[in-house]
Amino acid sequence: MVGHEAGMATATAFHTPPRILIPKLVRSRDAWKAKATARKAERKALTIRVRDLEASRAGHRARAEQLQERVTQLEQQLAAARRPTSEPPAGPPPAPQKNRTGPGVGSTTSRSSPSP
Repeated sequence: MVGHEAGMATATAFHTPPRILIPKLVRSRDAWKAKATARKAERKALTIRVRDLEASRAGHRARAEQLQERVTQLEQQLAAARRPTSEPPAGPPPAPQKNRTGPGVGSTTSRSSPSP
């Protein structure tokens, strides 16, 4: 109970009458509440702003990564197009061509008419 006795000692140490002291304490408390409320509102607004900025930044980062992948892909395609192609494409082999210089092709005489 030593703390209780110390509190009583400080209460009796005031020389200002309660009719003057109480309104000052009330004003002080009201000012403290107003500042605390303003800080709370500002904190909430800043929290929301940080949340929105983080979401926006994440979206921009994802878009930048997609675009970087696209740039890399296009650079690879460009390098492949500029490279001389010494080897045939990886598709099936080409079909053999028919010899068109055989009989009947390109001849000036027709077989339907008898020759003299």
